[in-house]
Amino acid sequence: MAIRFSLYYHSKENGEYLQKTINSSRQAMLVETQSLENLPPRVNSGTDVVFLEYQEEDAKLDRWIEKTAADPKSPSIFLFLHEITTNSLWKALRLGVKECFAFPIRLEEFQEAVDRLPRPDTNPDLTETTRVVSFLGSKGGVGNTFLTANVAHLVAQEQKGQVLVVDLDLRYGQLIYFFDARPKYTIIDVIENFERIDSSYLQSLFHPCDKNLSILPAPARMEEAEAVTGEHLEKILRYLKNLRIFRWILLDCCHQMDEVTLKALELSDDILLVTNPSIPALSNAKKLLELLHLLDLGGIRSEVILNSWQKRGDLGEAEVVGFLGREVNSKITFDPLQVGRSINEGRPLGEMAPRHPVCQDLKTIASRLLGDDSSRGNGSLGWIKRLVRK
Repeated sequence: MAIRFSLYYHSKENGEYLQKTINSSRQAMLVETQSLENLPPRVNSGTDVVFLEYQEEDAKLDRWIEKTAADPKSPSIFLFLHEITTNSLWKALRLGVKECFAFPIRLEEFQEAVDRLPRPDTNPDLTETTRVVSFLGSKGGVGNTFLTANVAHLVAQEQKGQVLVVDLDLRYGQLIYFFDARPKYTIIDVIENFERIDSSYLQSLFHPCDKNLSILPAPARMEEAEAVTGEHLEKILRYLKNLRIFRWILLDCCHQMDEVTLKALELSDDILLVTNPSIPALSNAKKLLELLHLLDLGGIRSEVILNSWQKRGDLGEAEVVGFLGREVNSKITFDPLQVGRSINEGRPLGEMAPRHPVCQDLKTIASRLLGDDSSRGNGSLGWIKRLVRK
């Protein structure tokens, strides 16, 4: 398991030098790079080592180091000194520093220092894991994005962890409209900068919608969709899961079973299949359920969500269940006026009408995501593309 470093530097030149040093280690992974001016009161739980460019005669920094080192739950501390002297080593020892270095750092010595570190817990507390949930519409227009956006908002409102929503409807991505968002960046910016990305920079590319909710929009132009591959998505999601910044990542999947959608399903812990009580939507849903069963996704849980449900509609619940061959896990009340208003105003129902029946139905889905924190391993779909191409 990678040892995660957070780097705080005084000069940009030394910051770049220390980045290269960290990246030289076979175990180290740089998750955050900041100026010392931005040193937080507490380091996030996704860090194993804090590497500081030490400044002499900085009493505030000394107090920070001493306080952090005294906390057994805090990460280890490495110092980059301008000069190593007997006095500086004694001071570092008193402060509780793990390792000290000066220019030039011998990479073999740095690797030895990394090897001396205690290994990160390979079974972290469940509150530090990231759960990936794919919302998959059986066809266009069944309300997949509406459900994804609103469930994400409800989960975020519980303040039990950060939520990220990724728009994977790459050609027509409309997630931003459900939050009235005007983002500066999209998934294209993440892909183009991925090789030099760190935790801080990566988070700056996400658009914040609320204190605990961010979105990663689809490409701004249709032709850019071709630049996004399943491999790109896998790199992004695995990086985010290693960081453990987000407690939930919700994927708004395209209803077409393309390369990116297939990769999203492969990397999910849960798949929520969204359909409505119409023959075309249910027919597609049945085909998708058959495909998911054929693929044998192992530990990945799947649910069926029946959107736009009317008790006195043309199809009864028993008919829907009989047609699909499995139970419906959630039903979302049909109210096109209230839902349309929410969409057009760019405000989630949990904000504008929290007591509305549709919102109450959505809360049942959010509650299951909040209440079942069991970690589910990724399924194995290594042969999925070959199957779909046949």
